[in-house]
Amino acid sequence: MSNETIISTLRHAHTQYNAEKRYAGTLDISLNEAGILDSRKAAAKLAQAKFDVVVTSMQKRAVETAQILVGDRVTIVRNKLCNERKFGVMEGLTWDDIQNLQPPILMISVGNDLHTVNPKGGEPFEEVWERARKFRRFLFKEYEGSSILVVSHGVFLQMFHGVLRGLNCIESLARYPANLELSRFRFSGRRLVEENIVKLSDAVLFKW
Repeated sequence: MSNETIISTLRHAHTQYNAEKRYAGTLDISLNEAGILDSRKAAAKLAQAKFDVVVTSMQKRAVETAQILVGDRVTIVRNKLCNERKFGVMEGLTWDDIQNLQPPILMISVGNDLHTVNPKGGEPFEEVWERARKFRRFLFKEYEGSSILVVSHGVFLQMFHGVLRGLNCIESLARYPANLELSRFRFSGRRLVEENIVKLSDAVLFKW
């Protein structure tokens, strides 16, 4: 078994909810035409990348993105641990819509952005962060020494990236990944030794 593990993460391609700036969360939204097209372009850029396994959430937008990216050349495993955050009452609403909710939703500012803390019926950030920790343990238990591609969602990946970097829950909120943004974390044993980021939607071919 190799002492090196590479965890690459990718946020799913665009959906109609992205276009309308709506919160999807647990709603099972498919890719829109733009997302499908962008995924096909990204697939060409990843054609030479060698992944041992692709792990996605259970949600259509992540699974569809993964299927377009790797086709049948890599096994795709679905895992609910990397599902998107449950946004509760906010799901299906836009940012403008949620400004009128009662009681008002508490927000905190981290990384030059506002983050919703307590939507009714929503999943607290701390619970998403704990899921991310469990997901990290799962990946190292099952696939240590491998090259892994994780296709997931914005808030979950915020937390997962934070976990991989050794950050706490709030620190993890500082950066939100764009659609089809690829982050690559290289580990020696369980120690992070290198990280880089590229947007497959507008990048040149990524050097593997």
